[in-house]
Amino acid sequence: MAQAAPNKNALSPESVAPYFVLVALLHAAAVATRFDLVAAKIPEAGQLAIMLSQFPLIVLSGYFEGRLDYGPTMESFPLWMRIRSKPVKLAFTFGFMYVACVILQTLHFSIGPIDPTPPLSFPPVQRAMWFAMFSAGMFFPFYLAATGILIPILRTLTKPLRALPLAVGALVALGLGVVAGVVIDALATKTKLTDFVDMVHNTINTNPMLLLGVTLGMIFIPMLIGVVLEKKKA
Repeated sequence: MAQAAPNKNALSPESVAPYFVLVALLHAAAVATRFDLVAAKIPEAGQLAIMLSQFPLIVLSGYFEGRLDYGPTMESFPLWMRIRSKPVKLAFTFGFMYVACVILQTLHFSIGPIDPTPPLSFPPVQRAMWFAMFSAGMFFPFYLAATGILIPILRTLTKPLRALPLAVGALVALGLGVVAGVVIDALATKTKLTDFVDMVHNTINTNPMLLLGVTLGMIFIPMLIGVVLEKKKA
């Protein structure tokens, strides 16, 4: 089957792999905070900061991923088979997993092992194993969902931004991610948008260092790394 002409301005996945490795670790750590025994040790401002940082990171990753050239691929193959980068796969899968975890916990939804909330009667070790079954054990289904739903949406959303200067496009992607993230976080937690915004505002007033420090650190440090790596390899 004929291949599409390669984009000479695109980057190889290897050139920005450190960015996606870092983002994958941040998303994975965020997933771990949804385990109730871990969440109980994190202040509410910290939990909110982690939640607010996740979708901006996802959109930023979509911006960078859209600039990658995976080399010759069979266009008839599904997208999950055409993404030739383990860091990219990990970053989007853990990001999607976090969002799914918040939604499932809010809805108290479960189908067998597809449940991020272990039964209260379980001892700590068994509770941890239950949560691990939901997260690590369900990695491949989450990967299929991330590549089948999330990445195509992000590619479309961030396509106009790739005409902008690199750093400007990254900042706009973060801005879109913040706005979309607030809306999605409100929906995921079944909170009225105005109430969710008020909660964020009140938390900034009561604990600005924790909320803003964690949120901004988790989104701007990866952005700077991604921009530097892309400029270096461009």
